[in-house]
Amino acid sequence: MKAIRKSVVAATGIALALSLAACGGGGGDAGGDKAAGSSSGKSDNGADKALGAADPAAMLKKAAAKGAEQNTYRMKGVRKDDKGDFTTENAVQVKPDASDGKDVGPKTADTPDGISHVIKVGDKMYLNGEKVPGKKWWTLNLEGAKGRDASEPFVQLTTALATAKDVRNAGVETVGGRRAAHFEGTVVRSELAAYKGDAMKEKDRDDYAKDLKEEGLEKVTIGVWVDKDGVIAKTEESGKGSKGEYHRADEYSDFGADLKIQAPPAAETATEKEVIEYEMKKQK
Repeated sequence: MKAIRKSVVAATGIALALSLAACGGGGGDAGGDKAAGSSSGKSDNGADKALGAADPAAMLKKAAAKGAEQNTYRMKGVRKDDKGDFTTENAVQVKPDASDGKDVGPKTADTPDGISHVIKVGDKMYLNGEKVPGKKWWTLNLEGAKGRDASEPFVQLTTALATAKDVRNAGVETVGGRRAAHFEGTVVRSELAAYKGDAMKEKDRDDYAKDLKEEGLEKVTIGVWVDKDGVIAKTEESGKGSKGEYHRADEYSDFGADLKIQAPPAAETATEKEVIEYEMKKQK
């Protein structure tokens, strides 16, 4: 029984990692900032001048603090790693814990259509895939599992960039319909692991350094776009390491919105017990 359950858990692959990583479980306050991300995408000489002259350290610190206050948001982007090229989207609610994420990439045995769709509501994780005939979804009970208690990924990237020795203001661009200052720099894993400053929380520092190590990356170029209201509009990270090229870029929206994340219909979802019982029957 334990061996079967272990194989069932392993079969989640990218989907399980997506849901756990994309919802970092940071300490956002309920309600968030409904006005976040409302800056105009039209060029404004006064606003653009202020964004172009913004100090990286000060603006990144402000953006990270504002980001940590957000309880809900959407992210949409692209990712390239050793598993292939993906388009990604995720709706995240920090408290109560919920997320709805989808990866679309290469077709595999676990994802024959190339789609990995994971919904997490509390201690229940729902994954797309017909593990039991006639059921479009199957579920895992995460009760008792140790979740991440670090900040949300976009806050981690922003504070990681703030630790970079070469961080700079690269100019003003339009992202997601809003004008934003583009900050860029190189984060070296060994330097980050030894960082003792106050730009990044110790837990976030350790988690991000671990993430880089798992991706086989010793250094990455990070980009963070921040609008005039101090809201993070986009993050990007790129590098080349032992596993090849890595690139990820995400845009953020709907801060503070009611995302209406819900579990799939019970009639279409196989329970963990049903999945295990079906796997046992197949092995007889």
